[in-house]
Amino acid sequence: MRYNASALLKAPIGAQMDFAVEEIQCSLKDDLTVSFVRGKVRLTQTGRRIMARGNFETEIAAECVRCLEPLSLPLHIHFEELLTFFPANPADKTYHIGEDGYLNLKPILHEQVLLATPIQTLCRPDCRGLCSQCGQNLNEGTCHCSESADDPRLAALKTLL
Repeated sequence: MRYNASALLKAPIGAQMDFAVEEIQCSLKDDLTVSFVRGKVRLTQTGRRIMARGNFETEIAAECVRCLEPLSLPLHIHFEELLTFFPANPADKTYHIGEDGYLNLKPILHEQVLLATPIQTLCRPDCRGLCSQCGQNLNEGTCHCSESADDPRLAALKTLL
């Protein structure tokens, strides 16, 4: 996911460059693989930096927090980032266009996908989850556990009611 942006390095302020992004089964880092990435990036010369604006659609594999079933989670990502021309030192953590004039979108997309991923993903809004006693997926049917299974450690508190 490298794009040649060298034409913008010496372009006048306000010059723009657009890129269409279309990738299938892309590994953004060791811990994150997306099914696809589709979208556009617009780079704008601002004088000392380049403004990158992008809109992407992607999909990642996730797991429902209630029933633990796997699901494909669609994500819509919009980002705006200021890019430096090349890092002044290797410890510089800003996004940048390399000395060769290429922009690598993987680090930006990795961060944006992590930020766009909800903390608790659900397979559907009315997911009933798992039975706390037998582990039956309650979306597939009811279980035969007793409805009022009491925790013996709380029996003394029940007498207060």
